[in-house]
Amino acid sequence: MIKRSKGEKAFNVFNIIILTFGALLFIMPYWLIISASFTDELTLLKSGGISLFPKKFSTYAYEFLFTTNNYMLLSIWNSVKMTVLGTLITTFTCLLTAYPVSKKYLVGRRGIMVYIIFTMLFGGGLIPSYLLVSSIFPDTMWAIIIPGALAPYYLILIRNYFMSIPDSLEEAATLDGASNMRIFLKIYLPLSVPVIATIVLFCAVSVWNNWFGPMLYISSKDKYPIQYMIQQLLSSVDSMLGGSSSTGLIPSESVKMAAVVAASLPIIIVYPFLQKYFINGMMMGSVKE
Repeated sequence: MIKRSKGEKAFNVFNIIILTFGALLFIMPYWLIISASFTDELTLLKSGGISLFPKKFSTYAYEFLFTTNNYMLLSIWNSVKMTVLGTLITTFTCLLTAYPVSKKYLVGRRGIMVYIIFTMLFGGGLIPSYLLVSSIFPDTMWAIIIPGALAPYYLILIRNYFMSIPDSLEEAATLDGASNMRIFLKIYLPLSVPVIATIVLFCAVSVWNNWFGPMLYISSKDKYPIQYMIQQLLSSVDSMLGGSSSTGLIPSESVKMAAVVAASLPIIIVYPFLQKYFINGMMMGSVKE
């Protein structure tokens, strides 16, 4: 057992205190939002602030959220479909593209990377992009998924990670008669779990939180994702409040808090399962040896 000096022990205690304070600092806002979402609207307005625990427990905000709008549960399912398909397609295309451009023997790989980076720095413009995408994918979730299927930033992370894998592994597999596809599937993919998990997390959060794209390209209410549905719901709540003589019947603030919880909870549940790969994937994918 390693003996630690008093200075080391004091330093560890100091680190624990600082990190605990930092963790509480990040957790507290979300906890306050949850508390407010379960607080009665009149109590929330009278108290003039948010408390750590609901002063008067009520689930009316969630009932209002999921019963007033019949499309709410459908919008959650739309977001799940869009997030899963978008994440799978983006990860798949980035992996397949990053593998060849990570090889030194690929002719013209530098020009390919310059072209990819150019698309990351210079976009085609909002109006041309809207006209093109809306004409090819009218009123469908594919208008959100396909244009972002090859994300330059994700591709660069995966490419750099592939370049950190020793060439000797590929050379040994080639001598044993393995094809490029077999090398990719049996060597590179198993070794790239950290960067794949990182890309999956980035992409899933990006697609899940996207409401601007659906606002542009999706017009049918039964195809709205949850983020855009919540934006529409909050706008309707404000409209109802503006024309209502009894604002106590419409839980505006608590509904907003409940909407935040409903929209962010799925990502919060998934994140801990991918977090252990996050740092390693970012470190290895950002540095090329």
